[in-house]
Amino acid sequence: MKLVPTAMVSSEPATDFPSGQLEMRVPVPPTAVPSGGREYLVYELQLRNFGHRPMSLGRMEVLDPVSDTVVASFEGASLESMISPVGQDALTIGDGLMLGSGRSCVVFMRLASSGSAPLKLQHRMSSGAVTITAPIIDVLPKETLRRLGPPLKGADWAPTHNAGEDAHHRVGLLAMDGSARIARRYAIDWKRQRDGAWFDGDETDVRAYHCYGQPVVAVADAIVVVANDGFPDNRPRTRDGFTLAVELTLQSVGGNVVTLDLGDGLFASYAHLQPGSVEVRVGDRVRRGQVLAAIGNSGDSRWPHLHFQVSDGPGLLGSEGVPYVIDAYGETVGDRRDQRRNEMPMRDARIDFA
Repeated sequence: MKLVPTAMVSSEPATDFPSGQLEMRVPVPPTAVPSGGREYLVYELQLRNFGHRPMSLGRMEVLDPVSDTVVASFEGASLESMISPVGQDALTIGDGLMLGSGRSCVVFMRLASSGSAPLKLQHRMSSGAVTITAPIIDVLPKETLRRLGPPLKGADWAPTHNAGEDAHHRVGLLAMDGSARIARRYAIDWKRQRDGAWFDGDETDVRAYHCYGQPVVAVADAIVVVANDGFPDNRPRTRDGFTLAVELTLQSVGGNVVTLDLGDGLFASYAHLQPGSVEVRVGDRVRRGQVLAAIGNSGDSRWPHLHFQVSDGPGLLGSEGVPYVIDAYGETVGDRRDQRRNEMPMRDARIDFA
């Protein structure tokens, strides 16, 4: 069989029938993630205009179809702040948001509930006089989350760039191996802050940073599937700029990395480790709390920190990030300290591990 491309040519302007040719899909169903006494839903809503003309994106509502209530709504500047276009000129902003014909965008969703999160969600978009309603999706309950130990020991840890922030981890959608995924959706960059400072002394010296050289530990009994060492530390970023010690590639992006197979299709990755500190090899069986390596500044890292994530594959970027909970930690916000159990840090706080 020989495939021959064909083209449809018409002198008549194309019309949309039926109107409202907007696809609305959630590629990865959200999971209710407990944090700070609330339950969070972190997910992406992908929009694609299959119509022949630009489509306005007016008011977007999130519904609980079980109780038939609106749990959240966004429009104007609030909706605009959540949307990322796919490619240039996909979105235009004039009298309102307009999604171009055949163009796509991603709405990065984060909902918080003071009680239990809804069991199901549905999305509804107003486009002029037309309202488009998406299919109902299930919300995975918090009981499905994997319970892990902490990746570090000691006190004064800051969970920066967590899923509660609009940081590069959360919006890091990458297409690899033919699939667009966010491996770092729930990743945390762990740093240590003391007396309001990240370092003490020369900011260009990695050893001046409070977290540098601190041991990282296994979050569960597991098998080592990645153990990379040998990448040098970067000189920390300053006002004078920043230059990577080695060229950025898919092999060097994480620097020195240890990845554990947790079982059940889950993998825990530790990145930017100190050169020469990796104490395990591929195939090793490790126990929860066992020292794996030390915090460094290797790979695509501006300042010393531990990048920690859990995903559905061993690839640091080519996998889908999944949530988890840490079985116990202390959390201090302002002057208040609470003991958290089976939650995930998702706000600006000081975290203490036993």
